Amino acid sequence: MNLPLLRRRFANLSITSYRKVKVLDFPVFLERMGDLLKEGYTFPHSIQMLLPFHIKQYEDLQRKVSEVLQDGGGATQVLNLLGLEKQYLVSIELSEMTGQLAETVQIVSQQLTFQQEMKLKLVKVLSYPVLLFVFLMGLFLAFRTYFLPNISTMVTSRAQNEVSTSVQWSSFLLHMPDYIIGLVVITFSIVMTFIYYIKRKRVDLQLTLLFKIPLLGHFWKLLLTRHFSRVLGNLLLAGFSLQQALGHLKNQEHQIQIAYVAQLLQEKVILGDSLADAVQIDGFFYPKFEHFIAHGEASGMLGRELILYCELLDKRLQVTIRFLMTIIQPLLFMIIAACVIAAYLSILIPMYDVLDFI
Repeated sequence: MNLPLLRRRFANLSITSYRKVKVLDFPVFLERMGDLLKEGYTFPHSIQMLLPFHIKQYEDLQRKVSEVLQDGGGATQVLNLLGLEKQYLVSIELSEMTGQLAETVQIVSQQLTFQQEMKLKLVKVLSYPVLLFVFLMGLFLAFRTYFLPNISTMVTSRAQNEVSTSVQWSSFLLHMPDYIIGLVVITFSIVMTFIYYIKRKRVDLQLTLLFKIPLLGHFWKLLLTRHFSRVLGNLLLAGFSLQQALGHLKNQEHQIQIAYVAQLLQEKVILGDSLADAVQIDGFFYPKFEHFIAHGEASGMLGRELILYCELLDKRLQVTIRFLMTIIQPLLFMIIAACVIAAYLSILIPMYDVLDFI
């Protein structure tokens, strides 16, 4: 059975099963699988050994995995069935071709571990500010319910002409959390609409739009270059020619942006351009990528140079994410401080008006 037909056959199965199956500690699952594969176990035996320890009520899933393997599926189809994200399936699929499945699943395990660590850190960073903001919301609601009507009545009884200014300012400040929540909802809606809009576009338009956005375009180039250099480097190290490697990347169906970029590069390489010139012309990649490729082509170690560049980008990506995590909490506390100041001003402004009339 050919690979595209096999992908289509198990597409619906993987989607429906993903909602029902939850692999407990996926990074550990993949790390143990890599260890078993390195010790000489086959992939079916590794899956059979690990599923009972990482999935509750694994019997039904075990039968589905057996069906996939019996019909000619491999690690890519099985891990897709278990819910592994598509960005990692490209590396898994190509590693089956190169015979580096054990090393690749452990690399994916490390990436998932870092991803989980950042998620836990984000929850930890957000938990205290969010609880504090919820408390402030209750406090502002109480002020609007009890304080504002009383102070409005008091000021109104003193001077009708000045009520509007002080009371309106107080009312505006006491609705500060509402404005913040509204801004967050609007921003989230815009982001989700943009994501939906991008997904409906052709791949070339997707990349064009993403690269035009400040900061996001730079970050997206980093991710695209990091992923492309890893999968291409692994194929070259496994003995594939550059044309064959680009052909495999072009034909894979898990990452359409990688496939599109590989197709463009293959067309240029066929016409006689070097890979270093091709990546520079397209402009889809992170700065200085062409220098690493040129050095690798000159030394005959292009595959190793690509893997080295990917490792450098991995470190840069991790540093960037950690930096963003460190500035999230101070920004949230600044927002909370603005709400506290607004609460004080909402009380002081009307009180000063009352003192003027005494």
